[in-house]
Amino acid sequence: MADLAELRGTAAEVRAIIEDYNVPDLQTLKEPGTGVEALALITPTGAKAVPSEVFDEYRVAPSARHGTAELTAIESLIDHVNRFKDADSALFAVDDRSKPSITAVLDYHRAGADGDPRYGLHRSLFQFPLSDEWKAWIKSDGEAFTMGEFAAFLEDRIIDVLDLIPGEDSLPEDMQRFVNTVGGSIASPSKLIELSVGLKVNERSAVKEAINLSSGEAQVQFVAEHVDDAGQPLRVPGLFLIGIPVFNQGPIYRLAARLRYRKTPGGLVFFYQLWRADRTFDHSFREACERVRVETDLPLLFGKPE
Repeated sequence: MADLAELRGTAAEVRAIIEDYNVPDLQTLKEPGTGVEALALITPTGAKAVPSEVFDEYRVAPSARHGTAELTAIESLIDHVNRFKDADSALFAVDDRSKPSITAVLDYHRAGADGDPRYGLHRSLFQFPLSDEWKAWIKSDGEAFTMGEFAAFLEDRIIDVLDLIPGEDSLPEDMQRFVNTVGGSIASPSKLIELSVGLKVNERSAVKEAINLSSGEAQVQFVAEHVDDAGQPLRVPGLFLIGIPVFNQGPIYRLAARLRYRKTPGGLVFFYQLWRADRTFDHSFREACERVRVETDLPLLFGKPE
C-alpha cells in the first residue's frame, strides 16, 4: 500500500510539472522597427499571436473598414465609391469579354514611392451583366444550323433585327465599307421572316441547286416532297443588321451579320458571322469604364489589384 501511495504522489508531481510547463504565458510583444505592440501567447513551442478579432465584439466600432460590396448597377457602384473614396483610392477594370468587371480599392496604397502601404481590404465590385441579346447572338456566332434550327432561331431573335429606311438611315463609314465589300442588299426583318418560313416549309426537301446572284444574295432551289419535281426558289440574303445592347440596360449597338450557308450530304446548313463584335464589346466596355472614372474622379487601371 505504501508503494502505491508513493507512486500516486510521484504521478501527481509529474502532472503538476507538465501542466506548469504547458500553461501559456500571455505577453505583450513589441515590433522593433515600428514599436507596434501585439498580444501573444508564449508556449513551449513558440509564440502565437492573439488575433484582434477576439476583441471585436467588445469594440464600440470596428477598428477599420473591410469587405467587398457587390453592386448590381453601375450607378450604385459610382455612389458607393464616392461615399467611401479618399485621395488614394483606385479603380481596376478587367476587360475579359466573358466576365468584365470593375473593382474599386477604397483603401489602396498611398501614392508615391514613399507612400504608406495600406491593406486594400475595403472594395466595391461591379460585374458587368451581359445582356440576354448579346449572349444569344455571340453564343451562336459561326454555329452551323440545320434549316429548321435556323428558322427557329430567326423567329426567336427577329426583334433584334434592324429595318433600315432608305434615304433616312445611314451606316458608320467602316460598316458601310464592309457592306460594299461583301456586296448585296441588307435584309429587313420581314425578309428574314420570309426566309425562316421558307426554310420551315422546305425543311425535309432536297436541295436541287444553289445559285449565287450578282446582288450578293443566293437562290436555293428545293425539290419539295409534296410536289413531284417542283419547288419555289428561296432567296437567301447576304447581310442583315441587328441592334442589341452589350450590357443590361446599356446603349444599343448596331452590328452587321453576314449570312452564309453550306451544302452538306445531310442538306443545307446555315450560319451567320458577326462583323467586329469584339470591337463593339471593347467600345461599350471602355465607355462604361470612362463614365466611372469621370464620375468618381479616380485613376483607372486595366487589370487586377494586388
